[in-house]
Amino acid sequence: MEALRLGTLVAVLAQAAALGAVAVARLAAPPPPTDEERIRALLDEAARAAVERRIGDVVAAVSERFQGEGLDRRGVKQLVAAHVLRGEWVGVSISGVSVAVDGERARAIADAVLSRSLGDGKALADLLPGEASAQRFDLAFEREPEGWRVVGARWRPISLADAIAGPPPPRR
Repeated sequence: MEALRLGTLVAVLAQAAALGAVAVARLAAPPPPTDEERIRALLDEAARAAVERRIGDVVAAVSERFQGEGLDRRGVKQLVAAHVLRGEWVGVSISGVSVAVDGERARAIADAVLSRSLGDGKALADLLPGEASAQRFDLAFEREPEGWRVVGARWRPISLADAIAGPPPPRR
């Protein structure tokens, strides 16, 4: 009888330890990124890829269904390649992003500074307008099996003051 109680006690303690380990692991693991964080990461990666002249990675988040500014996905890739390979964009940085997620769709307004030099210690104001430009991108995202993808976009040049102030919230 004593051995049965001891065995039961050991089993209960082992289960409690296992549950405790699971609880600690869940508390220690960071939560998965939010949809907004995932979209922001896509934009940051595209900017990094442009600087590193990885054209395919710049457009990795562009859907095959993309339509915008008279371009399809292939046209966007050609446009990016033309600017990057001609050296028109040496530096690309996202200066501000505003994201609104609504279920399987999202809108993002992203301001980017595209520079023709890395600045060599120059202030951003010294780069504009001769060595850099600022653009505002209005992007429509949809969740696809691979994750969030850009399905539509419009863009336009903006002033340095607008880029510094940051984008407005996207309209749904």
